[in-house]
Amino acid sequence: MLSPFHPTNWSKACALWIHEIHIAFDPPTPVDPGKGGVLRLMRWSTPRVATLVALSFTLHCTRPPATYDSSLAGSRQGALSVDGQAYVEEGMASWYGGNDDGFAGRPTASGEIFDPEQFTCAHRTLPLGSFVEVENLENRRRTVLRVNDRGPFIKGRVLDLSKRGAEELGFMGRGTTRIRLRSVDAMGLPTALDPAMDHADPFVVQVAALSDPKNIESLTRELENTFGVVTTQSATTRGGLAVKRVRVGSYTSRQDAEQAAEQLAKLLKDRGVEPFITRQR
Repeated sequence: MLSPFHPTNWSKACALWIHEIHIAFDPPTPVDPGKGGVLRLMRWSTPRVATLVALSFTLHCTRPPATYDSSLAGSRQGALSVDGQAYVEEGMASWYGGNDDGFAGRPTASGEIFDPEQFTCAHRTLPLGSFVEVENLENRRRTVLRVNDRGPFIKGRVLDLSKRGAEELGFMGRGTTRIRLRSVDAMGLPTALDPAMDHADPFVVQVAALSDPKNIESLTRELENTFGVVTTQSATTRGGLAVKRVRVGSYTSRQDAEQAAEQLAKLLKDRGVEPFITRQR
């Protein structure tokens, strides 16, 4: 009689063990879903449902990004904002945060300290904290930035990028470039703007940025007689000059803000003033 530790017995034991495993995991015989009760029906249907769910998830997560048709652009500097669709805007962009402009380390409109090395930007009306995908139309480079500041306050520009953003898009040496932006979520997928932000952070019309207290007081009184609410906001220009931004109204509707801006433009057309729409903060 062989010892239980003899290699021959090991081989038999191993073969028996493998056979038992095979029996234990042998797949069940297919069952007609109309027979065998609820449990068998569940066993039959579960893998098929799981396959459909996985396929649906895959199709959803791999869908192509929304496209932009420039022929649809509206009259507001090429902006398009439709309910349920991403906000799209095209125009000139600049950047800030260089060694000599003095913005690094200052508070932004959102309250956070401006860091030129972060992927952030300034926009006049997009909600603070929202994300935009920005494409440089000169070289087709793209990046996603977070809106944390207000601006640019120069005619003809729609976006001010941080130094890091300008590096990513490859236009630091030129200073400005033509861009297209669209609202996206944190993952970079196109998303519509939240209408609730129009109430949380209403629109205002900025009329001028003045440094002389007498001129600020005179303009404020004149505008109050026609438009009612007039506010001022302290700011510092790129050259380091302290100014007061004189603003009119508090509008939860973009359309109302546009009408006020048109009225202000007519009222002040002989003074070289060009009012524009921004947010209270």
